[in-house]
Formats: sequence, C-alpha cells, structure tokens
Amino acid sequence: MMVLTQVPVIAAGLCAAFVLNGDPIIELAESTPTGWRKVQVTRLLIITGANLTAAGLLFIGLHMMRLWPRDLGWVSIISPVGSIFIVNRLVFLIAVLTLSMPTSSLASIAIWLFLCFIWDPYITDPVRERLIPMIIAAAGAIFGWNMCNDAERNVVKVAAL
Repeated sequence: MMVLTQVPVIAAGLCAAFVLNGDPIIELAESTPTGWRKVQVTRLLIITGANLTAAGLLFIGLHMMRLWPRDLGWVSIISPVGSIFIVNRLVFLIAVLTLSMPTSSLASIAIWLFLCFIWDPYITDPVRERLIPMIIAAAGAIFGWNMCNDAERNVVKVAAL
C-alpha cells in the first residue's frame, strides 16, 4: 500500500513537468491579451485538479477498506492532497525558471523523494507534516508567478532554444 499511495504524487509531478514545459507557443501567447502567465497557471490548475481527483478517489477507496497507511481518519487526506500541491507548485517554479522538461522531471522526482523518505517518516501529525512544505511551495509558486509575467524574458528563453 505504501507504493500505491505514492503513485498519485509521482504522477502529479511528472504530468505537471510535461504540461508546463517545451511549449513553442510562448511568443504567440505573449502577443495576445491572454499572456503566458495565464496560460501556464491555467494548465497548472487543470493538471492539479485532475491529480487531486485521482488522489482523492484513491484515498477514499483505501480509507473505506481500512488500508491507508497510518490512517488517522478523514484528516489523513491532507497527506496526498498536500503532496500534490507541494510537488506541482515547485515543479511550476522549476518550469518557469528553466523551461526544461528533463530538469523539471528530475526536480519533481527529487521533491517527491524528499517528502517520502526524509520529511514524512519523521513528522507524524498530518497537518504539521504538510504545513511547512506548503508554505515553501506557496512562496515558490508566487515567485514563479512573478517570473512568468516577464514577457521579454519568456520570448528570449524560447528564442535561445
């Protein structure tokens, strides 16, 4: 079950890395009123919503069968949902900074490994388990949001590819 509960988190990070990178339409998006930032954030929200739905369904099924690891009741849903938010927000930041699929994919795996093997085993309360990483991920997403607004930088990065 430990492996099965980590699948949505890994899938969320890799899906976000795929969706947020390698897009040749940055110049087109920057030349419209929509802008690149709205395109990227819309993509991030869609992929996050899909991954949260999958994680929620997995949690409900395993929780109802009493198979969820370290189950503390319905509050345990904070762990997979928080992990998806953390991974997706930090992958968004990496994607904005690098515009590189391999770098974003490796970053998503590194973030997941940190949460799974270093952070989660030592913090047992689900709320505290996700609070500090969520604050860091939110700060990273805000920084990425601000970086995404620099139209000149976005077009120059694509031209360099």
